[in-house]
Amino acid sequence: MKRIVQTVFLLAFTLPLFIGTCWGQSKAAAPAIDPQAEKILQALNAQKKKDIKASAEVFDTMDEVLKTGEKIQYSHVRKLKISEPKQFWIESTGDITNTTVWKDEKTFTLLDRVNNVYGQVTAPGTIDETMDMMVDKYGVTTPLADLLSDNVYSVLMGNVRTCHYLGIHYADGIKCHHIAATQNNIDWQIWVDAGDVPQLRKIVITYKQKPGAPQYTAVLKSFTEVPQFPEDTFTFKAPEGARKIPLLPVTKRTKKAS
Repeated sequence: MKRIVQTVFLLAFTLPLFIGTCWGQSKAAAPAIDPQAEKILQALNAQKKKDIKASAEVFDTMDEVLKTGEKIQYSHVRKLKISEPKQFWIESTGDITNTTVWKDEKTFTLLDRVNNVYGQVTAPGTIDETMDMMVDKYGVTTPLADLLSDNVYSVLMGNVRTCHYLGIHYADGIKCHHIAATQNNIDWQIWVDAGDVPQLRKIVITYKQKPGAPQYTAVLKSFTEVPQFPEDTFTFKAPEGARKIPLLPVTKRTKKAS
């Protein structure tokens, strides 16, 4: 039973948003990149590299393709608070995942609110270092990883084969630069605010090598910079009756399963 709870706990949190490393793709030898797209992506990257304190809300949907070929869509709302370079908080609420994450100066905590269980690991590094560690060691991918990364250009462009600028289009009523790219196993599109600040407003990932080509879509509904968060914003306090379980490294989980 304990192993089953651990497995459900991790799967409920996992979401494939690391575009640059997704599905084991190899980097294209000579990607065809539109200069206008390159300019916008570099501006987005420069903006993201600034240490900021902000809160945001993201609405996302993901497809499940049934054996019959029928597509079922699931939705989530992700609330995010971030204090770069080391702290963040994410609350996910929706059809599949109902979790909360805290990352303070020293610790990463993942709470499954449905089962009232949580796991913690030591994480004294930056947000990027913590996300890399969680993927490499524990196989856990953080929702909104692209918004959290301080090198969004590398995340987006690491395995790109083609990248095109499509013009000014709308995302949630906001005028945006629309960019589309292809990789070996996925295609992605992003919408970057065409105003004074190049903010990522929408992203769509198409898993074209998976049956039925399911999509993941995330829309930034709000983004507000704040001068300072309360001191306890990123500090985990266990809910009443919550049970702590270990987050097992990928290698140990694999060995035990064999």
